[in-house]
Amino acid sequence: MAPQTGTFDIAIAGGGPAGSVAAALLARAGFRVALATLPPRGPRHEGMSARVAAILQRHRLPLAGIGPAAQRHVSWGAFQGGRNSEHPADRTQFDAGLLNAARAAGAAVFQQAVASLRPDAGVIRLASGQNLSARLLFEARGRRAPRPCTEQSRAELIGPDTISIAGIVQPQTGDLDTPQITARPGGWTWSTPLGKGQLWLQAVGDAAALDKRTGGKAAVAALWHTVLADTPLPRRPAIHAIAPRLTAPELDPHCPRLGDAAVALDPLSGHGMFWAVSSALMAVPIARALLDGGTGLARDFYRNRVAETFWRQARVGRDFYREADIETPFWQPRAAWPDDLPAHGTGIRPHIARRVIVQNGHLARREVLITRDAPGGAAFAAGQEIVPLLRRLNGRPLPDAARFHTAVLPAAPPQTARAIHQWLLSQGFTEGAQIPWDTSNRENLPWQNEQPV
Repeated sequence: MAPQTGTFDIAIAGGGPAGSVAAALLARAGFRVALATLPPRGPRHEGMSARVAAILQRHRLPLAGIGPAAQRHVSWGAFQGGRNSEHPADRTQFDAGLLNAARAAGAAVFQQAVASLRPDAGVIRLASGQNLSARLLFEARGRRAPRPCTEQSRAELIGPDTISIAGIVQPQTGDLDTPQITARPGGWTWSTPLGKGQLWLQAVGDAAALDKRTGGKAAVAALWHTVLADTPLPRRPAIHAIAPRLTAPELDPHCPRLGDAAVALDPLSGHGMFWAVSSALMAVPIARALLDGGTGLARDFYRNRVAETFWRQARVGRDFYREADIETPFWQPRAAWPDDLPAHGTGIRPHIARRVIVQNGHLARREVLITRDAPGGAAFAAGQEIVPLLRRLNGRPLPDAARFHTAVLPAAPPQTARAIHQWLLSQGFTEGAQIPWDTSNRENLPWQNEQPV
């Protein structure tokens, strides 16, 4: 029998951003946590949104390796010039900072490869032969995590095969001091300056362009040159398969999945790191529900979050590919997958539904307001439950801000009432006009609302 390294409440396989953030938050919540991971294998850089930085700051997590925001230069169909901004991030420093935060919170970190997971037995077997035994496991090994069996076909759950090749190069066009993203006939590229005359350059191409007869570095170089004809291949290229895929649409109550292990997004959607970090936020309420017998709540919450995120971001990525307006073998399948449904449900009429939400760190089934901008449902605005406020209107039109305060929220501070009133206006309610909205209680799911209702 393999030696028992320790017995924990929760053991996590994978110490990337999703696993490390989950470990830190679970340990802070009082769970005995073990985290099994390997150190990063090589340098890696990417862009990070201000939303990710805000989440990390709100949860007192480190921003190691994240630089100041820089405007991104775009060359993408009709979009040309400076657009949006992003924080350049050194993933080696960033991931190490999060791993240290997990240790500081009290998680036991084992820097070993994971040999196997046995969710039914609550055991992670390490490459050394040791076992981590826990009441609950989490899978957070990203795209390396084994895919569970599913009744849906590969074509339904996985997008076109796509390869990312990235590494450090010398700039070919002079001094570049901003991140850049460029659409090219054979794929697309993203770059960010590293200083000292170096550039991190990522080329994304179609896996079908890999010459399997050649194989090895020659095949990688050939794919690189279909995207970047005049730029030498980096000396030590980082190669990753990055097709979007819905890996685990259903919850395994013995081993929930986080980050890319559940949903792997096309980096073009710009949502990958946000999903990794935000998915880790659901680890504490899901763990509490599963360990307290609330499997039904956990299953519904997980299913809604995972499926809603995947289909919305798959369609956002599809729309970005269409904007490039390039008709080549790389672009055509990506501009068509997964379907022609809108990324955002423009035809959704405001209505009430019951959803599983996070309330005070626990899962609870509550009435929420479904709108075009909140297809997954909004339960609170400015700290107030939304549906009871709407029911106080008793079918009357939304009054102006002053009357809303006195008639609907008399006990709240004026600024709170104004904030909620402004939010309702942003969701399609109009002062003085009766908007037909459904007060019946539907138990429908978020992805059903992506089609007009």
